[in-house]
Formats: sequence, structure tokens, C-alpha cells
Amino acid sequence: MADDAGEKQSQAAAYLGWGLIGVLTIAFIWYVSTQLGVEWAGREQEALELVRAYKGPGMEMKLSDQLIEISDAARRDGRFVGQFSWSATQDEGPRYKVELIWKEGSSTHKALWLVNLEDKSIKPQGPDAAQFMKPFHASGSS
Repeated sequence: MADDAGEKQSQAAAYLGWGLIGVLTIAFIWYVSTQLGVEWAGREQEALELVRAYKGPGMEMKLSDQLIEISDAARRDGRFVGQFSWSATQDEGPRYKVELIWKEGSSTHKALWLVNLEDKSIKPQGPDAAQFMKPFHASGSS
């Protein structure tokens, strides 16, 4: 009978120990994951500036200058290209999505770039981003 009581106390201690280890593991994972996100939170402006200053392969000017040239060329041709709006949202950790929305005539276009603030990489997503990044002389003559 004494062995049964000692065995039950031993089992209870084991359950308590493993339960405590489980709770501490979950707390540690939560702490690490939230701290990684906090390091990169609130850096939308940095992501925007990276994209605006981006000069991709074959481009003669930065995206922000390209935007001005495209708008001016359209105006000279009697077309309307304008109402540009930039925005950035944090995706996960150091990754942000940067959008550029603009009007061309009566249609609305949206270009999207994926930005990684950790390695400063920029990846255009979709046809509007690719079209917007074409060298100005090619997009101005279409």
C-alpha cells in the first residue's frame, strides 16, 4: 500500500513536470515569434522607399522617376495616366507588400512588389508591375 501511494505521487510529479515543460515551451515559442515580428513592424515607409528607388534590369531610371515620365508622356499624347497611390503592408516578419494603384484612362491598374527588408530584395508580382517596370522608351511608345 505504501508503494501505491509513492507510485501515485511519482506519476503526479511526472505529469506536473511534463505539463510545466509543455507550458514553458509554448510560452517560449510565442515569445520568440512575437519578438521576430516586432523587429520588423512599422517599417512600411522603408519598404515604400526601397520600391520607389528600385531600378530593375534594363530600367533607365528609378520607379519613382519612371512614374513621372510615364505620366508626362501620356499627357503629351493626350492620354490620362495619373492618380498614383502607393501603400505598403507588412506580410510576415521582414516581408512587406508594396502596391501602386493608378488610373490610365478609365481603367484602374495595380502593381505589386514583394519586399524583404532583411536582404533588401524586391520582386515584382503580376503583369502590371512588369509593365510598369519596362524601360520608359518602350512603355512611352506603346
